Amino acid sequence: MNNKKKRLLLKLITPLSLLSAATVLTISVSTYFSARETIKQSLFDRLSVAVTLKEEEIAQWFKVQRSDILLLARLPEVKTQTKALANDDSKQDAYDKLSLYLKDIISAKTNLAEVSILTEGGIVLFSTNKALEKTYQPLGATTTYFSNATDKIVPTLYISPVTGATAITFATPILDSSKNRVGVLSVTLDLQDVDSLIRDRTGLGDSGTTYLVGQLERRNTFIASGKDNGAPDNLTSFAIDAATAGQRGSGLYQNYAGQPVIGVYRWLDGQSLALIAEINQTEAFAPARGLARNILLIGSVATGLLLSGIYLLSRRITKPIAAITAAATQLEKGELEQSIPIVSDDEIGFLAHTFNRMASQLQESIAALETNNQALESRVKERTAELVEAKEAAESATRTKSTFLANMSHELRTPLNSIIGYSEILQEEAEINGDESMVPDLRKIQGSSKHLLNLINSILDLSKIEAGRMELHLEPVHIAELIRDVMDTIHPVADAKRNKVVIENLSEVESVESDADKLRQCLLNLLSNANKFTENGQLTLTVKTIHYQTEDYLELTVADTGIGMEKDQLDKIFEAFTQADLSSTRRYGGTGLGLTITREFVRMLNGTISAQSEVDKGSTFIILLPQVVSSVQTELAAVTTA
Repeated sequence: MNNKKKRLLLKLITPLSLLSAATVLTISVSTYFSARETIKQSLFDRLSVAVTLKEEEIAQWFKVQRSDILLLARLPEVKTQTKALANDDSKQDAYDKLSLYLKDIISAKTNLAEVSILTEGGIVLFSTNKALEKTYQPLGATTTYFSNATDKIVPTLYISPVTGATAITFATPILDSSKNRVGVLSVTLDLQDVDSLIRDRTGLGDSGTTYLVGQLERRNTFIASGKDNGAPDNLTSFAIDAATAGQRGSGLYQNYAGQPVIGVYRWLDGQSLALIAEINQTEAFAPARGLARNILLIGSVATGLLLSGIYLLSRRITKPIAAITAAATQLEKGELEQSIPIVSDDEIGFLAHTFNRMASQLQESIAALETNNQALESRVKERTAELVEAKEAAESATRTKSTFLANMSHELRTPLNSIIGYSEILQEEAEINGDESMVPDLRKIQGSSKHLLNLINSILDLSKIEAGRMELHLEPVHIAELIRDVMDTIHPVADAKRNKVVIENLSEVESVESDADKLRQCLLNLLSNANKFTENGQLTLTVKTIHYQTEDYLELTVADTGIGMEKDQLDKIFEAFTQADLSSTRRYGGTGLGLTITREFVRMLNGTISAQSEVDKGSTFIILLPQVVSSVQTELAAVTTA
């Protein structure tokens, strides 16, 4: 009873538990993804603002540097001393003055890393980096050259051969009072300010970062000094590839280090740089995960409380049901005196009342049933004795009938053979003596006698089968010889009805193990039956071998173009003394035993026979036999209905 009670409790609690857990889980997951989407959009906005501010600051920084260099090139002291550097008499004096003057300027403008003055041909006349003086510095690939503030330029970045870091060199002409070029001012900028600007993480959290990427020497490289030591030589990611292709946008992706991030990317067309701001997804979506965990925890606690209440309620419901179940179990075991206390007026109380009434009625019914059973047992014994006597009488009659038929068939065949023999002798004497008028009558005597002999043989075969005296004689049967033997017998009767006989031997084996006489008799019965119901038509015998599952079979098919059969006739065709021609005029002869005997022979050979037919289109009979009879059935005790 306790086990049944527990099972009932489980059936009540388990679905509710699963439903509650699924509800809490669904709410937690949907809340997580909803919060994640909200956070993602908020971060996109925050990163976009940060990128926009840094984009403006970078553009402003480059603009200021350009203005400072233009201003430096137009200072009177720079113009004067640059012109004097070309004069050997005052060259040293000009050099000293420039050194002092530019030293003060560089101390005020710390972003000017190197200041050099070159000739128009690129020879360094003066430089704050003494190693560059009197060397050739081309004003081509690595120098960003401009002459005034209106020139539209894109800064050219390169890897400094001295420091190995990213560098930018601006150059502008130095003009005298007559606007003639007296030299070129070349300034290499210190990118520390850009690096500080990029590294500023204001509003980006602990893992937030921004960085500039440019294509130097056909590789994506960090710009300024903020290089990540763990980064590859050629930076690549979804954002870097999209930004360097001139695009701007945002998304969730893996950064150059393979970490999942949420980022915003832009292409700075004025500086030919990619500006990217990113935050690690683990940090970005931590609030969403925390919210989902809290909801899951609260939901689990609420579910536990709900299930506790359900458990207590279920116990109140299942306790009386368990009592009813226990009483029903005892009732099933035969203990009929069962009564359940009624403790409530609800459906369960009504169920208990009904059970008590049912138990009382069951006691009365069983008492009456026992009385009736005693009377019934007496009647059954009487009827059983009568049936045993009737069965023995029927079996005796069947044996007597079969024995009588076998004996009578044997006794009838002897005089019939004599009649057939004497009629053939008389026919020969009449033909020799020229008494032609007697020949037709003698032929009729022979035909009738042979027909009667066939009928007796069929009855004898059927009686042997019913009496269980029919035996199998297994031997190798050559298929071609079997077909030839059958055709020799069937051709004359087929020619008499102007029927064409077609043979299709598709067998892949030459011989099978079977009973040659019974196999020949089956084919003759089917072909004779087909010829009987066909006139001016065609009889087709098809022989082929098939493989089904693990056995090899021989398939024999006899088809005709005769009158065919209705479906109700086809269902009874293998029954004894049944014919397709049921009309009162009986155009077709026969006893109706040929197909019955054929079916029994096929069964003895462990095979099957089936038939298909359509009115006015002919019939088809198919015999399926094993090529080797593995389980020999030497006797068939009685005919059984298929």
